[in-house]
Amino acid sequence: MRDIRGDLQDRASLLEKQISAQEAQFETLMEQIRAEHEARLEDLRAEFDAVTKLVELEHRRLGNAPQALTTSAQAAPQAVTQPPYQSTDQPLAHQAPQGDHHPTLQPAPQPQQPLADFLVRKMNEVGAMSRDDLRRLSLQEGYFVDAGSAERGVHETLLNVVKAGLIRQLPNGNFAPATMLDTIRLRRAM
Repeated sequence: MRDIRGDLQDRASLLEKQISAQEAQFETLMEQIRAEHEARLEDLRAEFDAVTKLVELEHRRLGNAPQALTTSAQAAPQAVTQPPYQSTDQPLAHQAPQGDHHPTLQPAPQPQQPLADFLVRKMNEVGAMSRDDLRRLSLQEGYFVDAGSAERGVHETLLNVVKAGLIRQLPNGNFAPATMLDTIRLRRAM
């Protein structure tokens, strides 16, 4: 009979290498899953932070708005507002200078309702609107102080209002009230 100890030893070495390769592959997959998990968490945290900031802005706007407006108007007359329907790309308009040769600027109007309600109301009044139109209107109504915060705030609010089913995004990218879309579908069906 032949001595097979050498063959068995070779087989054991091969199996040991396969076990090591499987463990290395498992560790690689675990690192990949950890990285994907962290990336997802980072995205969710960023969205959570944005929503939290919007909530804080709404609380300040609705809770402390009149006092903050009064003190900021007295302390910093350099605050600038845009006249109605002025493009955000155009330079801001000032009132005529007075005796001290400094422009007198009016404080931004304070919105009276939550941004989501305002956007839905405007779309019900006007019809389908683009994100840029809604951003301009929210700036003019005093919901935001600059175009950057308006862009982020309107985007987040539109996402939430779409999720709530109050509005829908049209194929061309504009937004319309859900009831208007239902009316359009009914007309097309007839």
